[in-house]
Amino acid sequence: MHLSERARSIQESAIRKLDAAVNRFPEVHFHRMNIGQPDVPTPAAVLAALAAADGPVLAYGPASGLLECRDAAAAFHSRTSPGLTREHVVVTQGGSEALLFAMVALCDPGDEILVPEPYYTNYNGFATFAGARVVPVPTHLDQGFAIPEDDVLDTLVTPRTRIFLFANPGNPTGAVYGADQLRRVAAWAKRRGLWLVADEVYRAIWFNEPPLSALNLKDHEDHVIIVDSTSKTFSACGLRVGFLISRNLTLMERVERLGQARLGPQPRGQRAAIAALNLPDSYYEEVRHIYRARVDAMMDALAQIPGVSFHRPEGAFYSMVRLPVPDTERFARWLVEEFRDTTSGRPESVVVAPGPGFYADPSKGRDEIRLAAVREESQLRRAVAVLGAGLQAYRG
Repeated sequence: MHLSERARSIQESAIRKLDAAVNRFPEVHFHRMNIGQPDVPTPAAVLAALAAADGPVLAYGPASGLLECRDAAAAFHSRTSPGLTREHVVVTQGGSEALLFAMVALCDPGDEILVPEPYYTNYNGFATFAGARVVPVPTHLDQGFAIPEDDVLDTLVTPRTRIFLFANPGNPTGAVYGADQLRRVAAWAKRRGLWLVADEVYRAIWFNEPPLSALNLKDHEDHVIIVDSTSKTFSACGLRVGFLISRNLTLMERVERLGQARLGPQPRGQRAAIAALNLPDSYYEEVRHIYRARVDAMMDALAQIPGVSFHRPEGAFYSMVRLPVPDTERFARWLVEEFRDTTSGRPESVVVAPGPGFYADPSKGRDEIRLAAVREESQLRRAVAVLGAGLQAYRG
């Protein structure tokens, strides 16, 4: 039977591709450093709102989200980008649907999306759904994953280029683009007639300087979209509530129609999101403190392993790490299927995300992995120790 080209060309997730192999070894304690699923407790107010009954019927919600949820999201983002109202906000099924809506709204089949590489692996899948193609913008670990200068960006633009998409802070890099770099890229995109789509899912998790929201870029209101989500900031990955936000009201009216085609996001989840968006500023300070300690523990432990190099994250909780092995796809599978550290009295190993899955060309990133600092510090130190033991055994 026929399968579509979209179905046949969807890239396997670099993050989840080893799950089936992990499930074959229930006797092994695996340190899951491959997936960004934090163990930080979801705020009690969010859980309480989720548990509250909506009434006797679980009814449809509006296509663009409950008005009170759109109001809450607009108020939350107006703290750093004043002037937003509910008409600038659409509630989506997680940040993933917001990204998909942006691509579908802006791209025709065959159009192109520029993305700094390495990038979140699921951008490939969203682009494929939209009939578009990701065009990588090369960045480098040794340069802190900085976006190239304008003349380099110019060489990547074709008549089919529609979007410059980036994450700030970065997944999988942990890099934060400073205000000057962001303003330069926005000005370049405007000159080239491109939309700027900013994935700001991790914007509340920073360690040195808070990232400038793309919504706060002056004179760029008509060509900027941001994507946000409750998943990471509020440790509510299973809530599946996200937001697409833009000051371009013509675009937002068309995104409303996309929402009508899939009906509305779950109202109960939106009420939980409202509770999250109304948490006090002290909550975000606590979250940053937690992740700074975790990232520091992971990176300090990695620094003790010979031959390993990395860019210390400036935000989010990920790092792309270069290992002294020629093929991290093979190494990652070997860790799951063969390597066992028994020094603690039980068999242990590590699950990592191989680097090639974060590149458009899988021949790149072959000596890299992505690690996620989503466990408390002692667990991260132990996970890195097991990884180091695995490296030593593999190379020996």
